[in-house]
Amino acid sequence: MKIRQQFLLTLCFSFIVFSNLAQVDSSQIVPLDSRVKIGQLENGMQYYIQYNPKPESKLELRLAIKAGSMQEKDNQLGLAHFVEHMAFNGSENFEKNELISYLQSIGVAFGSDLNAYTSFDETVYMLPIPTDEEEKLNNGFQVMRDWAGGLLLESEDIDAERGIVVEEWRTGQGVDQRMRDAYLPVLLHDSRYARRLPIGDMDIIRNASDSLIRAFYKDWYRPELMAIVAVGDVPPDKVEALIMKYFEDLENPVDAPERTYHEVPEHEENFVKIVTDEEAPGIQVQLYYKHQPEPTRTYQDYKDRVLRTMFGGMLTQRLDAIRQKPDAPFIFAGARYGSLVKGLEFFTTSGVVGPGKAKAGLQSFLEENQRLVQHGFTERELERVKRSLLNSAERSFKEMDKAESRSLVGRYVSHFLNQSFAEGSEKRHEIYQEIIPQITLSEVNELAAQLIRDDNTVVIITAPEKDKASLPGESELLALLENAREIETDPYQEKELREELLLSFPEPGKIKTVDTLASVGLVTVMLENGLKVHFKPTTFKNEEILFTGSSEGGTSLYPEEDHYSAAYAGTAVNIMGIGDFSPSDLRKVLAGKNVQVTPNIGTYSENISGNTSPRDFELALQLIHLYFSEPRMDKDLWEVFLTNQKNQLESAAVNPDFQFNKKVNEIISNGNPRGMGIYSPEQLEAIEVERSLEIYRERFGDIADFEFLFTGNIDLETAIPLIELYLGSLTGNPLEEEEEFIDLGIRPPSNQRELIKVGVDDKSQVILYFNGETPYDLEKSQQFSYLGEILTIKLIETLREEIGGVYGVSARGALSRVPEERFAFTINFPCGPDAVQELTDAVWKEIEKIQENGPDAEDLEKVRETKRISLEENLKRNGFWHGQISAAISGDMPLDTVLGAEDRVLGVTADQVQSIASEFLQKPYLLQIIRYPEGYEE
Repeated sequence: MKIRQQFLLTLCFSFIVFSNLAQVDSSQIVPLDSRVKIGQLENGMQYYIQYNPKPESKLELRLAIKAGSMQEKDNQLGLAHFVEHMAFNGSENFEKNELISYLQSIGVAFGSDLNAYTSFDETVYMLPIPTDEEEKLNNGFQVMRDWAGGLLLESEDIDAERGIVVEEWRTGQGVDQRMRDAYLPVLLHDSRYARRLPIGDMDIIRNASDSLIRAFYKDWYRPELMAIVAVGDVPPDKVEALIMKYFEDLENPVDAPERTYHEVPEHEENFVKIVTDEEAPGIQVQLYYKHQPEPTRTYQDYKDRVLRTMFGGMLTQRLDAIRQKPDAPFIFAGARYGSLVKGLEFFTTSGVVGPGKAKAGLQSFLEENQRLVQHGFTERELERVKRSLLNSAERSFKEMDKAESRSLVGRYVSHFLNQSFAEGSEKRHEIYQEIIPQITLSEVNELAAQLIRDDNTVVIITAPEKDKASLPGESELLALLENAREIETDPYQEKELREELLLSFPEPGKIKTVDTLASVGLVTVMLENGLKVHFKPTTFKNEEILFTGSSEGGTSLYPEEDHYSAAYAGTAVNIMGIGDFSPSDLRKVLAGKNVQVTPNIGTYSENISGNTSPRDFELALQLIHLYFSEPRMDKDLWEVFLTNQKNQLESAAVNPDFQFNKKVNEIISNGNPRGMGIYSPEQLEAIEVERSLEIYRERFGDIADFEFLFTGNIDLETAIPLIELYLGSLTGNPLEEEEEFIDLGIRPPSNQRELIKVGVDDKSQVILYFNGETPYDLEKSQQFSYLGEILTIKLIETLREEIGGVYGVSARGALSRVPEERFAFTINFPCGPDAVQELTDAVWKEIEKIQENGPDAEDLEKVRETKRISLEENLKRNGFWHGQISAAISGDMPLDTVLGAEDRVLGVTADQVQSIASEFLQKPYLLQIIRYPEGYEE
């Protein structure tokens, strides 16, 4: 009754809102978010400014440029992306490497914070800048100003960057790239886009003259093609003054080339392209109905976009139901309306099929599309998608005052580059409340004839070379496509589902004790059935409650003959459902609800976790109740899942990434089958689903073994009685001794070197994995983390900037407590095969420097400042508190351990980092894994 009453209140509120908006002329332009200030300088540069206080003392800056690879001349392929790289290599106010070093010193991390990208029609630079000091704010705008018009592009720096771009290209080489290069010219038929992939031509990257690179920068980095977007904790008037100060003197070049926009021409004939590759991991079928871009200006345009979203979402639900049937023609599939490039939009139905089912998969897509053309959707389907969209808009609206700047800035970048809507959460909520209840089934169904067209259509099949003989010919598939209108279908049928998850309420349990830990605002409830529940109420988010319930044991408690059945026990329940509901049924019943619940059984523990909102808190508890009390047996769904898994594993076996990951897993597990995943169809045969369900019931059969934590916007007066009802009613034996996991002896090897040779591409990967026993200590854990970040800084400087041998490199360390107290420290980088030894030697030199001299004081302070800012922001996020308290619970530590986080995070010294490096980064602890191409000899 409670949920229904809330729904009625929502409907009443909706009526008030859309009554106020009902008179809006559909031809009027949808306004920008009322909180954003827009303007344009005399030189044509545009700007968007929004004040947003979360997180405090931070401003998200973006420089968006309407220029990308489409603006390159034939002898400049890849230079748009190259110029983007050069933005970090010397400018009028920052020497080479000085920019990254300075930003790191004020807590801006390279890659995760400071970054950029180049696409076909745009280049975007991203800079989150701290604003706690005036100098940092001004320097942030100076960086943007230098990117916009002050790059030096020195010859020496250009030559040094060529190798880095080549290494970025190398990381993208492989089966996906080869197949994409084969089918993209068909999908982008007769278009310039097909000849302008942003990564470019490596011959040009290696050999292009400096003048060509400078010419691209001069021609296209001009204010009339630029916008500055600033969202954050700074008054808009102040930001506007800074934009004028730093950018109004930029000038547009005389006789600059015209910025033209390119179309993807339509074609009356339809195309089929079949691409096979020896390393393709499976068979994909993609059906594209190509369309010219739709306008995004008026309220009518907005409504049309909503209709297209509804259409794709409802068809995806149908396809989801089909895939769960025995002998389904595809493993999974989906439908959506989207954009591939600026000049092309599409409606697509695509998916993955099993061996020998490419034709059946396409036939099924065509048949379902024709079912829509002939009969349309049903009222029930429409109501579900309406609920989902209205819920999404309402949730965003309720979180408006809690949204972080990083989640807002992209909408204004997109508005500048693509003229997309940037109406904001409040306006979106108003529009949705107005238009969605009034949308009729006929309006949605009329879209079928528009989106599912007879011409300008492309079918793409990608498959392993070994399946080539079983694939249909292109002419055969083209005939299917051409004759699609002749397919006769029946109207869609689906069973009626009840809305209530539970047919009757359980008998509530009783609270035994209630305790409060005031220092962390934690309330702990003990129920008579032995369940302990912790609540951490917060106000960080209005619509977020996170939860985790965990218990010790996991698959470790079962003998080896039960291993696979135990490992897949949680998966089996997720596949088969709960109570009277299959997973597909649950998705339908839960449409428009903010709730997600997932059980899992790991090696040493079992848990159930998810998230919800205050409104749907009771619904989440009902789901938890059912996952504990009524896991469902459905052999048909299990057999479908098993068949699909076998097909995917069989197909993936030829893929070098799959082969590499499989071998790494075997090595790190030291050959122990209890530590290895499933990589072959034969292993799946060892799963007995009846035994899986039996094990699941054993692991989730005694709630007294579990300890729950709820974090977020929790009203305890409402929550505790519901906990009594839905969790207190579950079976628990508080007198029984708690189970403990059994150590299975899974340990990575050390003092070992392994070579893995897979694939045909000229690329390698190096993993240096140090591991061993050490007592667990929270302070030491932070010292490992510091060492990882400091070493990452040094390796970027040497391996990337000095040697030019890698595009990216990472180092990270951590401590663990289960199954025993150990450390692990990993250094990982991709590179060319011939550079493996040189780069590995360079890594060791940097390690030895820290071991002998300690970290550079400057690097230590860079990491400290980054961690200080991160901690300040995390202390106002539910996820951080939930993770910290959960770790304390599972680690049997004091629940207020989080209060010492600041001292632990900021108190690390250079001597401690040096000590960690000296003690633990030693060759006796090292497992070295190197990937080479097949046939490569060192």
